[in-house]
Amino acid sequence: MDFSDLIEVKEKINTYELIGCDASLGNLFLLKDRYDIKLNKRNGYILREYNYSDSIHGYSFPISFMNSNFVLQDYFLFITENLQRTDIPLCLFTNKQKTDFDEFLEKEYPFYKIDWKTNPADSDYIYLLKNLAELSGQKFQKKRNHILKFYKMFANVSFTFFNKTNFTKKLYNDFMKVAEEWVQEQITKSDFSEIKIYEKEKESVEQAISNISNFDYSGGIVYINGVPGAITLASKISDSVLDIHYEKCLQEYAEFGGYSVINNLFVKNNSSFEYINREEDLGIEGLRKSKLSYKPEFILEKYYGRLIKN
Repeated sequence: MDFSDLIEVKEKINTYELIGCDASLGNLFLLKDRYDIKLNKRNGYILREYNYSDSIHGYSFPISFMNSNFVLQDYFLFITENLQRTDIPLCLFTNKQKTDFDEFLEKEYPFYKIDWKTNPADSDYIYLLKNLAELSGQKFQKKRNHILKFYKMFANVSFTFFNKTNFTKKLYNDFMKVAEEWVQEQITKSDFSEIKIYEKEKESVEQAISNISNFDYSGGIVYINGVPGAITLASKISDSVLDIHYEKCLQEYAEFGGYSVINNLFVKNNSSFEYINREEDLGIEGLRKSKLSYKPEFILEKYYGRLIKN
């Protein structure tokens, strides 16, 4: 299954219980090369296989289509190759998916077991959109202060929200201008081993923004005195959950609260969603502190393990 095939099946997907960022088609497209993701369209679901790290390696839980039956049965038989394979890596299972699969195995194939583990670096941070939009109460005082500081420092600030209906060449150019300048800022303060990582990130974002219609991306740009200074890009996981893929602010604006500003302005333009998924922290301490500072409603753990025949 080619990634272009995702466009054809996106309307068939049953998104009702989906909340993890790995289930976002926009995220799959964005990370297809970095995570070495392989897709297989099966009868009633999408099979995903990852080859990225120790904990993001193997088969993830199937993404089911609407009105599909016997998904777990077909999924199990496929990954075990009709019971010939006895040691299969699994990854990115939520607690509910883990429970559902364990119950399925106990009922249908009790001679198979899974030793589940979790890696905190893979967990998603989930927030109530209302909290991020209103920033009310003492717990968000620092965020409100950051935003106030930004508007005091920069008098002429504007925000443009975009999706496939109003996206223009100018918005594309402005978005990529910030992306490219942000990458250069990171490269100048990084060691040689990290340069390719940032260059790949810029390439993936450019691919995503070029496919805004195909994957229903939405985003925003903050302008300061008419100059783009911060950007964000997102796509929906379900009708109630929006996934933030990319949020970047140039250093001269970031030090005065630019990230708080673009986060707040963007979520205010997405009031139809109930939750915001700000994805994982990758085990990076600074990123973890930043995500915790927005006071997540809950943290969605992801599990990995090996399916072993006793």
